[in-house]
Amino acid sequence: MTRGSRTRCYGPAVSWYLFGGIATALALFAGRGIWRRKDQEAAANASGLIPVRDLTHIPEALQRSALWMLADGGFEQRVVHGVVSRGAEDVDVTAFDLETLRERRGEWAFLPVEPPFRIGGVVSVVVGEIDRCFPHYLLKRIGRGDEMVDDNLIERTGHIAKLARDGLGLARSYAAEMPPPLAPEALKVALPVDWRAYGPSPGPLAELLANGLGSTLERAGRRDLVVELLDGLVIVYPAARDVVGADAFADLTEMALVVIDGVLASSPRLSPRGVEAKQAD
Repeated sequence: MTRGSRTRCYGPAVSWYLFGGIATALALFAGRGIWRRKDQEAAANASGLIPVRDLTHIPEALQRSALWMLADGGFEQRVVHGVVSRGAEDVDVTAFDLETLRERRGEWAFLPVEPPFRIGGVVSVVVGEIDRCFPHYLLKRIGRGDEMVDDNLIERTGHIAKLARDGLGLARSYAAEMPPPLAPEALKVALPVDWRAYGPSPGPLAELLANGLGSTLERAGRRDLVVELLDGLVIVYPAARDVVGADAFADLTEMALVVIDGVLASSPRLSPRGVEAKQAD
């Protein structure tokens, strides 16, 4: 070895940039997880519910809803759950944000009813499970979702899948599959101003509205609100915008409980009072 020559390590050279990149990615992933847990805890504290891992406790009827058809499935976030006493009845309540699978694919969908409406890429949802059984009805209040506005330039340029779809010339939006019981034409029932309804027949819904659900919808005056009744579920969500912040999340949960109260008050329960207690014993 001559003077001044450098010694070399045996084996391939180590790329410290690679290790640095991996460490940075792991740190970002961990930080994102911590932020999501804090966001979930804040939502739970504001709404009086408990953080839970996923939606496996919700009946499969949720997957037959118009929401699920519009989203094509998705990824739940900020999931909170609890049993809430509403007068003489207990309601199993779950609130969450749903990032739609269509959003991940860079597309969005609309429900092909008259008039149609779309949902956003992330939807804030409240599901109440009650001791009732309804045919599938969907009620919609006028709002931004009815405008069928495409994603704006900022939303598209900041999304890799949306940029790729544009580059390939693929469509940005599609008509979602209609849940089988729903018809595209709005039902002819007496509804509050700016509301419309869809379902298999007006009979049961007309009875609910006459028994007090109509006045409840007037009080739940949030624009763009969607209410679905399906088996024993009451599903409430704003169509085109998710709610931001723990307080807004709690407000949506409270509004959904007002709607659920109206459904409970305007319909008879399936199980006679006391049957649940005997079954539990």
